[in-house]
Amino acid sequence: MFLKFRKSKHLLNSLPKYTEKVVDVQGTTFLLRRATMSDIDMLIKIEEAVYNGSAPWLLRDFVSELSRPHVRLYLVIERRGQIVGFAGAALRTDIHDMHITNIAVLPVWQNSGLGTMLMQELKLFTKKTDVSSMTLEARVSNIGALALYERLGYKQTGIKKGYYLDNREDAVSMALHFDDSTSNN
Repeated sequence: MFLKFRKSKHLLNSLPKYTEKVVDVQGTTFLLRRATMSDIDMLIKIEEAVYNGSAPWLLRDFVSELSRPHVRLYLVIERRGQIVGFAGAALRTDIHDMHITNIAVLPVWQNSGLGTMLMQELKLFTKKTDVSSMTLEARVSNIGALALYERLGYKQTGIKKGYYLDNREDAVSMALHFDDSTSNN
């Protein structure tokens, strides 16, 4: 039996290197780069700002995620040296999936295209691998996020009852499936 191998793709046992870049979002310049351990305090502050003073992820959660760069990609977006948002994803090799674990943008920068840009950057990066889908969960009450994900092509795949520990809110599961006709988009 032969394994299908595409020369332009990376094997699923490890993520390719991410190269930082300068991006323009609605006329404003930002630096987009991979998150480091020294960014964790700011990531928690962003979560606290987004989630009314209570960060859903603890220091140990971010340390665990950032300790595995071969299967985790966390991006931060900076404006003039200040982190204003981030997004993270986990490679799930067993099911050929990249799972969006976290995305947050400081409230003052929300609705400025940064969330869209972060999601699109994760998608572009993911398409460099042999991953066949991207998945995520969002609170049923997070209408803005659900609308963003649908605009980006994600489809609802189910409801996870009582998913969020803080208030037992349900989560909407969503997926974006890649196929040969969309592999270059």
